[in-house]
Amino acid sequence: MKKIILGISSSISAYKSCDLIRLFVKAGYAVFPILTENATNLVTPLTLQNLCSNPVYTDTFSKERGNMAHIELKEDALLFLVAPATANIIGKFANGIADDLLSTTFLSVSCPVVIAPAMNPNMWKHPALQNNLKKLKSWNITIIEPDVGMVACGDEGKGRLASIERIFEESISVIK
Repeated sequence: MKKIILGISSSISAYKSCDLIRLFVKAGYAVFPILTENATNLVTPLTLQNLCSNPVYTDTFSKERGNMAHIELKEDALLFLVAPATANIIGKFANGIADDLLSTTFLSVSCPVVIAPAMNPNMWKHPALQNNLKKLKSWNITIIEPDVGMVACGDEGKGRLASIERIFEESISVIK
């Protein structure tokens, strides 16, 4: 099985993860989504489960799956991709904070990691975020930089999630 863990954090662009799942499934990959709690307000686990035909993970302490989902998920994973990645989840990753299933899984994986940020342009430019990205890059984590354009709040600049096609192609190139 060609397994990809897809982390989805609470950017308004979370809905684009549906199209990303379709591309991976069409290419023969098994996608296992992990949603942050807030991301479940933007895209439903049921929608994602129907697209990927695999369980969708939302809770570290799921009664259905036991308490070791982060360990179970990492087994045989070819890639850990987070798209969209908010400033919050990037900060957690860069500072070793593991307080939800997505951040705990990040610390447990040994496969390549790809992060596709999406956020307001002012957040993207903030020195704290840029320092966190530098730290992640120093750990050989691939960052797919956001596009320039209008974001959901109406601001313009760099921060818009990269195109789904670019995220797909760059992710595949990391594991080939």
